[in-house]
Amino acid sequence: MKIEHIAVSSNSIEDSDTFFMELLNLKKERDFIVSEGLMEQFFGVRKTQRVIRYGNENINVEAFIMDDDSYALDKFTHTCLQIEDRERLIDRAKKLKFNVIKIPRKNNEGFYLFLKDSFGNLFEIKE
Repeated sequence: MKIEHIAVSSNSIEDSDTFFMELLNLKKERDFIVSEGLMEQFFGVRKTQRVIRYGNENINVEAFIMDDDSYALDKFTHTCLQIEDRERLIDRAKKLKFNVIKIPRKNNEGFYLFLKDSFGNLFEIKE
């Protein structure tokens, strides 16, 4: 089994581009509209929905653009990403003003790292 993509919500295209392109270095692969009919069948939401797909050879993300000021309510659901250089990512995240949650592990054996995007989606980052 392989995960084909994950889906998240985002307040705007700009917020989404900043997080996925500028911070995570993903490429914008597709920008599309899901019809009101399909949205209702898939999610029980009766509205057309803009979705932007970002990706690279290892991961694909579909960002549902909300165009409002809503915020993620779920505090626990997260996606774990494995990257090569967490310190470099932390520096970029801070420069882009994303919420960086860095907690030392017991016995000073490294740290836990979580990042929150502007919508409040939570990403655990491992090396």
